[in-house]
Formats: sequence, structure tokens, C-alpha cells
Amino acid sequence: METVIEHSGAVSEHFVADCANIGQLLYWHKFGCTSIQVRQHKQFRWLLINQTLQSIIERSRPNHLLFPHLQIFAQYWHTLPTPDRVLELGLGGGAIRNYVHHSYPDTELISVEQNPDIIHCYKRYFGGRHDTTLRCADAEQVLSEPGCYDWIIIDLFSELDAPMFLYKHRFYDKIRAALNHDGHLFINFLAHHESQLQQLKHLLITCFGKPPDMVKVKGYSNHLVFLSR
Repeated sequence: METVIEHSGAVSEHFVADCANIGQLLYWHKFGCTSIQVRQHKQFRWLLINQTLQSIIERSRPNHLLFPHLQIFAQYWHTLPTPDRVLELGLGGGAIRNYVHHSYPDTELISVEQNPDIIHCYKRYFGGRHDTTLRCADAEQVLSEPGCYDWIIIDLFSELDAPMFLYKHRFYDKIRAALNHDGHLFINFLAHHESQLQQLKHLLITCFGKPPDMVKVKGYSNHLVFLSR
């Protein structure tokens, strides 16, 4: 089996490419056109949706970030004041949720996930606890509710492309309204064409009045978006 973690501390590209076929299968469920798997090899456990790797944790340290894009986010988060309230849109295996709970124990974190099977996997296989701050709901629905956040983190990908509402002006209007005046928006955006990035950049400039900072993750399709209110 190829090495799971590289010397940098991030998950290896070889593992990402082969992870649907290696390790022990712990859970499999298919509903409609969506299939969910949880697999494990030694101390590592990971979640796949439709053969695409969503999350990976080290079982002894579930708060330790292994994806390179999350490590980049964390480096930036450490430069900011501790947030009082954080909204996470997209749960996956709960890597961000576990990290924020561990690193910012006094921060109120609301995690939103539309698929109840993902929440089930998080609770059973990824050390998650289910309380009132873990919501089984639609992201736009939660954004329409009263409440302001210091950080909003968007990581909503179950396929190889971004969901369509990430290209809608209305969605970012709701994001802006839900952020505190000095709040921050973070997006993990999968883009395979420059036109996708330009469309997202145009939407954010229109809604926020300024361009976002964008960082390409080397070796991946991930582009990280940073924008302050």
C-alpha cells in the first residue's frame, strides 16, 4: 500500500487516487445516485462519496488536519482573533469540526449538513458528537435564519465539481448578510477551468465590493478563497 501521509504531514496524492480501492470497508450505503463509504487502514479512516475522497482522519488524533487545503486554511486562521461564532457549511467526516472544537474550545460552531447519512457516519466512525450545533439542514435555509458569524467556512463538495448554488448571486447575498462586519469567508472551491474561477470572483466582487484572495493548492483542483466582510 502506498504511503498515506507524505513527509509534509499531508495526505499523499497516491493515496487520494487509490483510496476507493484500499483499506478495510467499514460502511457502505447507496441511496439513489449517491454512494457513501467509510474505509480504514491502520490508524487512518476516511469517507468517500461516489468514490471521491471527502475526509480523512488519524483515529488517535481526529482533530489533526491531513488535507493540504485544510492545513493552509489553519495557517491563516491562526493569524486571526479567536472567533465567537463559526458557521461550517458541509460536514464530510468532520475534520474541520473536530479541529475547530479542539483549537477554539470556547467558540460556538454550527455545522450544517444536508445528508443524514453523512451525519450518521460522522457520529459513528469519526468521533463526532451530535448536539444542537450539528444541523441536518439545507445551507441556504440556515443562512436565511437570524444570526451573525465571525467566520463562514464553505466546503460543500460531494462530486468533482462545485454545486450550482455556488454560482448564484443570491447565495452570496445571504452569506454577506450572515457575516459580522469584520467577519471572514473561507471557501474550498474545486475548479477545473479558469472560467469557473472568474465567475466566482465576479460574484464575490459584486456582492462584497472587493476581490477575494485565491490560493491554488499544488497538485489538486482545490482553490482556496479568502474574503473579509
